[in-house]
Amino acid sequence: MLPGLGAAFANETPGVQAPAAAQTFEGSIALLKSIGALEVHYDVAAVADYRLIPNLLEPHGAAWELVFASDPMVLVYNPSVAAFAGLNTTNWAARLQSPGVLLGVANASIDPLGYAQIFALELAESAGSGVANASSLYRHFYSGAPGSLATPDPATTRIAPEADAAALVESGTVSAFLIYRSYALSTHLSYVALPWTVDMGSTNQTALARYATATTQIEGSAGLQRVTGSPILFAVTVPTSAPDPALGQLFVAYLLSPSTRTVLSHAGFTPIFPAWADHTSALPAVLGALAAPLPGPLAAGIG
Repeated sequence: MLPGLGAAFANETPGVQAPAAAQTFEGSIALLKSIGALEVHYDVAAVADYRLIPNLLEPHGAAWELVFASDPMVLVYNPSVAAFAGLNTTNWAARLQSPGVLLGVANASIDPLGYAQIFALELAESAGSGVANASSLYRHFYSGAPGSLATPDPATTRIAPEADAAALVESGTVSAFLIYRSYALSTHLSYVALPWTVDMGSTNQTALARYATATTQIEGSAGLQRVTGSPILFAVTVPTSAPDPALGQLFVAYLLSPSTRTVLSHAGFTPIFPAWADHTSALPAVLGALAAPLPGPLAAGIG
């Protein structure tokens, strides 16, 4: 979705170009670590977990972030897989555990999609999910107790980057992939929606409390790091090392504009406006009127 927005922004802004070579799409954790180490320089950085910019870039690599959209998890699948005949919102967990079904999973230590997939399976398996036949769903695909380092089972999973999900599902290399709704829509893959108890797409207090019951560990620079379930919230910033910070700010303003919010909505995101800022006082003037403080319960989840 964001590649298309970059091109649209360039088309609508005189003197601006957004060639594909100037855009990078990779796991949010790996991207921010590269920016923080001054290995790469971007005018804008967007991530799929609002907690990453404060934890990995601020205060030296960035001064603020804006949370601009939520995006629930869905299950994309190859409809030619026999086990998925008649797949729907009530039988997906049972069908996913059918013999021969392979689930594509991302590397949780470099991409928040990876731990969001783990959380979705843990939440489906837990009491109160409303998901039938899910009592051993997480353990079907991962070894390691919930809350510990989750190791994908090679008999039922294939580790693959998010960018390859569509090609892998369409080719039958994997049978299914838990992924963001926006990705499913942009790639025109068949998908099944998940209940709010599992999809991490809600931001109310009940949802926050439920999502926080899911935990896992990932490999960090100082050893294993605990990560807790949270709503999937996309956030953006202009790094302090940006080659053209004014241009970066202009793109963020474009991202929050009414027309772009409509585009995001049609693409599967749920836009948030005013955008939620972790540090409103640090925002550049061009963005101040487009933001409101990050809600307290979400701010408490940072760190």
